[in-house]
Amino acid sequence: MRKRVSLGILTGLGLLSVAGHAGGPNVKGKITGQDKLVPDVYAEAAKPESRRWTWREPSPSVAAQFRTLSANPSRDLCIAATTSGNAAAQEAIRMTVTGGRVFPTTIVVSPGTPLAFKNFDPFKHRLYVVGNPSFKAEDMAPNQVRSWSASGPGKYEVRDELFPSVRTFVIVDPQVVQVTYPGRDGAFGLSLPGGEYVLKAFFAGKQVGKPITVNAKDKSTVELKDPLNLAATEGQDSK
Repeated sequence: MRKRVSLGILTGLGLLSVAGHAGGPNVKGKITGQDKLVPDVYAEAAKPESRRWTWREPSPSVAAQFRTLSANPSRDLCIAATTSGNAAAQEAIRMTVTGGRVFPTTIVVSPGTPLAFKNFDPFKHRLYVVGNPSFKAEDMAPNQVRSWSASGPGKYEVRDELFPSVRTFVIVDPQVVQVTYPGRDGAFGLSLPGGEYVLKAFFAGKQVGKPITVNAKDKSTVELKDPLNLAATEGQDSK
């Protein structure tokens, strides 16, 4: 399942980009501080009143570092490259619905970019965008696809009437040209045309850490000197 989810994310997100640098990523970096970020659904499940006992009483046979509830960089942490100009809407991006979750859990797109939610579960879902009548809750059968796009900038929250564990945030930013997701080791790469960009990290619908300015080169690779520290500043709601 883990391999299938990763493939779905990579296949979809590969479409969210401008014409990139030939030969692979030309901007490389790492993140740090991701262990301090806890998804809301995890925090809620860990509360005693939720009565989800498996969260409160982990097996003593599991090493301590694996009991920590924290973000999974490959699906929860979106790194967006933005410019000073406005980007055009991109082709459809697939959002994978499986295991009672939607992956990725935070994504940054330009206005008008269609998102195609595909249900890979053997049971139905009823996805909707909170407070937005353009994407109301409807039965979504196994293998069914529902598409939606935001008309303007802002933060949109996708939920499910049947599964409270589904909570995905869509950040619409007219200046985003490409996004990527770090690996479990925190490393990430972007393939960008030469020029100046601002790299921003997003988690749970909020910008986290301090933005980094980078000058991408057409014929060489730029490696960020310092990691993008996600715990450096308190996240702020995206506008």
